[in-house]
Amino acid sequence: MFNALYTTNFLSTLNDNYQKMLGMLVATAWVSSEWKPLVISITGAALVLPYIFCSPLANRVANLYGKKKVVVVCKWLEIPIVLLALLGFFLKEPRLFEQHSYSTPLAISLVILSIFLIGIQSSMYSPAKYGLIRDIGGVDNVSRGMGGMESLSFLGMLLATALAAFMVDHFSGQPMIYGGLLVVLAVAGLVASFFIKAEDVRSYHKERLNPFAYMRSSHRMALQYRGLNTVIYTLSIFWWFATTIQLSTIVYCQDVLGLEKGEPGIIMCIAAIGVSLGCLIIGRIGNYYKQIVVLVPLFGVLLSAGLIWMFFIQPAHYVLFAAVLFVVGLLGGFFKVPLDAAIQSAVKQNELNTVLAYFNQVSFLFMFGASITYYLITLCLPQRYVYVMLAAVMCLASLWLLIDYPPIRKYFNRHHSSEK
Repeated sequence: MFNALYTTNFLSTLNDNYQKMLGMLVATAWVSSEWKPLVISITGAALVLPYIFCSPLANRVANLYGKKKVVVVCKWLEIPIVLLALLGFFLKEPRLFEQHSYSTPLAISLVILSIFLIGIQSSMYSPAKYGLIRDIGGVDNVSRGMGGMESLSFLGMLLATALAAFMVDHFSGQPMIYGGLLVVLAVAGLVASFFIKAEDVRSYHKERLNPFAYMRSSHRMALQYRGLNTVIYTLSIFWWFATTIQLSTIVYCQDVLGLEKGEPGIIMCIAAIGVSLGCLIIGRIGNYYKQIVVLVPLFGVLLSAGLIWMFFIQPAHYVLFAAVLFVVGLLGGFFKVPLDAAIQSAVKQNELNTVLAYFNQVSFLFMFGASITYYLITLCLPQRYVYVMLAAVMCLASLWLLIDYPPIRKYFNRHHSSEK
């Protein structure tokens, strides 16, 4: 049912993150150490910022032309974008081009520009691809569809990180190999998109294109669905948590646990496997047990307990640290997917694109903010205190969900009344 959509999404996530990681690893190798933080920051922002500013346009395009058509067109556009990245990699190859003083800035600019364009391309079809879940499987299969999509998305991110590191280590100076893979993945994703079976549903609402006005109007529209904004902001907090833990864990592994070379990457892979497995399991369970969302606050509290445990793990016990991080990732999947499914199930079909685009804006704002909050915390406190802060925030988010999300609050009130 979802196989073509799953494959398209997996290849897109893999290629987007592979291009970003490849750009970071290769471009930072071209500059001196004092310029590396700037290159990494700009590269990371290039992929995130389009989601904040292009989501309103993505919603309008999906409504006007249909979700499947948007996905296919965006996959076509991916090919010239990755060719631009490939050109940037080739410009620094001395066997092919004479090296001048402007070669490095030009090559880095092309690579970052390609990442920015791939961010625009991804943000343009993101509401469409998630909206297709309900078009293909109906409301009854939303949990299964979201679980599979998110599971494969995290697997794509994991594989992209490992693949980029492997390519740079083994094929440095061979852009046709490490850069050519971008083109192969883009073409494969395009082919997979042709097999998505969904009827294009169009509407002709003219939403605001100003991203800030769009966010305000979408927030007001979401108020008609009781608890929807609570779910959207809770999920955005989760994405802030996921981004922060990704930023902190690699540094923590190096500076506190004393791991080096590829070992921090292995730890992050273990965490990503946990999240992916959690998404897959809870998606299957939620397809049969529709009230699984009532357990989300419990998953959040258990996740917070795991983070506190990580804080107390001694540096020598890195295997235990990896095991607990895997469980935290698993619980993260349990926490996320039921809330994703709740959005898909609650919203009217003709307003789903608008809500998904609005959710993209909010969640990517939180992800962008994660870099700032992480820097400020580590400026004042040791690295390990990041886990205490994350535990406190996730615990408060779970409590907020328990108090403010009507389906969960009603379930526990009814259960409490029946016991009396």
